Amino acid sequence: MTADGALVSDRICLIVDDEPSIRTYLRAILEREGIQSLEADSAAQALRIIQELGGRLDLVVCDIKMPGEMDGIDLAYSVRNQFPSVPVILISGYGDLESVRQAAADFEFIQKPFVPKTILMAVKKMIGSVGAKASHTPIEDAGVL
Repeated sequence: MTADGALVSDRICLIVDDEPSIRTYLRAILEREGIQSLEADSAAQALRIIQELGGRLDLVVCDIKMPGEMDGIDLAYSVRNQFPSVPVILISGYGDLESVRQAAADFEFIQKPFVPKTILMAVKKMIGSVGAKASHTPIEDAGVL
């Protein structure tokens, strides 16, 4: 519990999107369900965070199309290769592109725009019930925040 009596979540999600409004929207949805959220505005930043945490995340929710040398698809495969136990949900408004269709076959995929119920169903599918105990220490205890 925190000093104000709120419960500390055992679930941690990294939200990766170059649009702050999308990150804020996803964070609000997840935090209402008791899932702690970290944010990154690029795939490269997200990969650094994941590596610094040693893969101690329950989920990565990542936009596919982002500026920079690495997109969300590259990030998803990097996470799968380095931390195969960390599930990835890809989101995109470009579901008709061939690269997106291929990635959607390999990872959970959600087409933008989406409603909270859609993302929560995918989260439940990927990490199980939100109230279940995670297999790592909450990030406050790990000194990451």
